[in-house]
Amino acid sequence: MFCIKTSLYVHIGVVLEDLLTVAKALADETRLRILNILFHGEYCVCNLQKILDMSEPRVSRHVKILYTAGLLEARKDGKWIYYSPKYTEENRILFTYLNCKYAKEQSFLNDLKAGLSKNKTCSV
Repeated sequence: MFCIKTSLYVHIGVVLEDLLTVAKALADETRLRILNILFHGEYCVCNLQKILDMSEPRVSRHVKILYTAGLLEARKDGKWIYYSPKYTEENRILFTYLNCKYAKEQSFLNDLKAGLSKNKTCSV
């Protein structure tokens, strides 16, 4: 019985740690804006930088936090890495909620308009 309880406590601790990591990742407006943009297509950091009008290091840091939390997946194409939401069973529920919740928020709508008007081609 002790082994089962210990194992259960360890499992609960891991789940709680994962939940806290996701909650911390979502506790920032910029990261919510990035997720909202990525719900509508995959983008690399330089695209997100243009849309958000932020520095590349700042956007990269926010993307890394979302990626580390398991909310994003990455696809490498040449020297570019394109990010998109990671649609796991748990994330799908969360993403549906966020997409519905912020669908009419003006700042999120502005980001989407900017994303459509900006060139998705990266150049360095």
